[in-house]
Amino acid sequence: MAGNKEILLESGTNELEIAEFMLGTQSFGINVAKIREFVPYDSSAVTKVPNSPASMVGVFLLRGRTIPLINLNLHLERDEDYESERPVVLVTEFNTLVNGFIIDAISQIHRLSWNDIKSLNPMLQKHTTRFTGTVNVKDKEVLIMDLEYIISEIFPERMRGLTHIDAAALSDEEIANRRGSGKIVIAEDSPMIRNMIVKTIGSAGYTDIESFENGESAYNYIKKTKEKAEQQGKKLLDIVSLAVTDIEMPRMDGLTVCRSVREELKETSIPIIIFSSLINEQMAIKCKTVGANAHVTKPQMGELVGIMDNLIFKKEKQLDS
Repeated sequence: MAGNKEILLESGTNELEIAEFMLGTQSFGINVAKIREFVPYDSSAVTKVPNSPASMVGVFLLRGRTIPLINLNLHLERDEDYESERPVVLVTEFNTLVNGFIIDAISQIHRLSWNDIKSLNPMLQKHTTRFTGTVNVKDKEVLIMDLEYIISEIFPERMRGLTHIDAAALSDEEIANRRGSGKIVIAEDSPMIRNMIVKTIGSAGYTDIESFENGESAYNYIKKTKEKAEQQGKKLLDIVSLAVTDIEMPRMDGLTVCRSVREELKETSIPIIIFSSLINEQMAIKCKTVGANAHVTKPQMGELVGIMDNLIFKKEKQLDS
């Protein structure tokens, strides 16, 4: 029972922990939820891999598991004249992948609100797609690094699921012809992943899409659409068929979006899917706690489309019966 209370307190509170780490003298941040552990960097334990990407220095063994090791300074082409005395390996787990990143030092953990995370200026974002936002901590600007994007640059085949849907998921012609009949709301802060989701589900027939770069904008759209629908004597579900949201987003995270739709808007009819790289057993419980209908691990687009079909068209059948 105590465990469930803890989960309830942690779910949909719009809070997160950011691990601040150093590359040279510059501070960067990553969501603690993506971190498995920190281990000392030992160059003698690294095995070189022929024909590997330039920034992948090799692989190393951690508790019987072979893990790719990426030099972040090298990948970001940082030319700062700085040599760490005690470099550290940041071991991460997301998108069901485990990777190691060499960093110069780990600084500290900050407990923040997603409202503290600011989106990058659009002009800056155009040239720095490896970062999703910034946060001011103790009068210091910390760039939030998009490690998912960096992994997609180094191992593009691992992100193939975001652009590929198995033919079996598209085989039902009747459903395929009906996919464009309702609006889909997408909330995803990474421009690359957001565009991939829109393009890929669009190719499956879900072409009426409203996409947003943060959870707050998506929530406000749902709220205003619900108000507009009620003024017209309609329900929200008459306009919006389903929402898909990431978890990690500036201003409002996906769990808070879901909880706010359910509790503040008192809206239980619209299906909500959490589509995130952070899905694990504990996160699945959190998704259920805030009222999500389903959760899907990135980059499984085929599974996402299948669940969208099931939630939208199964609900239609229930309403018709």
